[in-house]
Amino acid sequence: MYERSEPLHVLNPPQQGEGRGIFVFGAPRGGTSMVAGALRILGVDMGARQGVGNNEDLDIQEARGGVAELGDPASDVFQAAVSRMRPVIEKRAASGSSWGWKDPHGALYAAQVQDLLPKPRIICVLRDPQAAAQRVSLLTEKPVLTALEETLTLYQRGLTYLTGCDLPAALVSYEKSLVRPERFVEQVIDFCGLTPSQSVVDEAIAFCYPERGHGSPNDPGWPRQGAL
Repeated sequence: MYERSEPLHVLNPPQQGEGRGIFVFGAPRGGTSMVAGALRILGVDMGARQGVGNNEDLDIQEARGGVAELGDPASDVFQAAVSRMRPVIEKRAASGSSWGWKDPHGALYAAQVQDLLPKPRIICVLRDPQAAAQRVSLLTEKPVLTALEETLTLYQRGLTYLTGCDLPAALVSYEKSLVRPERFVEQVIDFCGLTPSQSVVDEAIAFCYPERGHGSPNDPGWPRQGAL
């Protein structure tokens, strides 16, 4: 009997209750904005200050600094970046409500901040690497193969992290989520322990439309910065 693959695959199931410390990562142009935007619609606080078109927590991103500082966990610049981020994340964790953040490069430092997440949910978003790399190339003028190497490196770092991670964790397929948005939203609600109204669920499903663009849920949609 033919069985359809799911948009979301749970690696480590969570206990009952609302997720507080939902960390979304993957790779640039890899679908993390769609997942973070859906979570925002579903009632998760993904950060008071949001980046235009990408649903990123600017307080955490500014504390993190440049991606180049995250390459070597043994380096002083990496340790300094983590030291800047930890107080910001601790402040978010004290909110007592469902919260999280999205960082495409988050796999590079997830192990160094996971202890700050009160009721963690780790979500790694995966997209066809060629499609992600081509989009990066269009936006940055990097050669496609350079962008592809960077995308695959981030996915490998995410795999390495998840292999040793015993926290509640899941993989999300960007493409499957676009093909089956109703099922993706149902699954992410269940994984994160959320209780949205049906009207909010419908809004989140509509957000996961392939031609919409997946920046702020408050933006009108396609065509826009950050679309496919």
